[in-house]
Amino acid sequence: MSAKLTFQTHLSEPSPPWSGLLILPRGSSATAIVKAPAGFLMRTIEGKKCRTSSSLFDEFSQVLSFPDYFGHNWDALEECLADLEWLPAKGYILLITDAHAVLPDDEEEYETLLEILNDAGEAWSKGQTADGRSAPFHAVFAVTEQDKATRPRWELEEFHSAEQKRSQRNPLLTRSAISKRKPTKK
Repeated sequence: MSAKLTFQTHLSEPSPPWSGLLILPRGSSATAIVKAPAGFLMRTIEGKKCRTSSSLFDEFSQVLSFPDYFGHNWDALEECLADLEWLPAKGYILLITDAHAVLPDDEEEYETLLEILNDAGEAWSKGQTADGRSAPFHAVFAVTEQDKATRPRWELEEFHSAEQKRSQRNPLLTRSAISKRKPTKK
């Protein structure tokens, strides 16, 4: 992601990285930080419902309203993510909450998921829409700093939100720090 683009601006562009890791500031929720630009479709995938490939296929199918012909396998997932004609939008954001829980016991399948998401992002960036225009497609894997440590290799570039940057500049401005501050005596 270009250093000049903000996190939100990047999500509105059809450029890589198409998948990234968002470390949530303490006390924040992914849905409060990640906002879909106007005309975009954002869907939340619950990582805790994606512990196995079978449960991952079920979650993606339900959340993205896959057609009845969805085959519940990697090839079918790739095909549906590269189509999405039943969900017309200017762009797509998949917000994956509790990302540490996605395929935690199968690194090979996790890497397959990343490859499919990146392939979908690349396909959409090259004119995958019905009218041949490019469209942004991004997957945001959201975790807390503590949960980030549960997976040894994420294989994802880190996205940095504006809220995250503010809290890094001044740790006293995080919500949890503000709520724990004691009033000063005059």
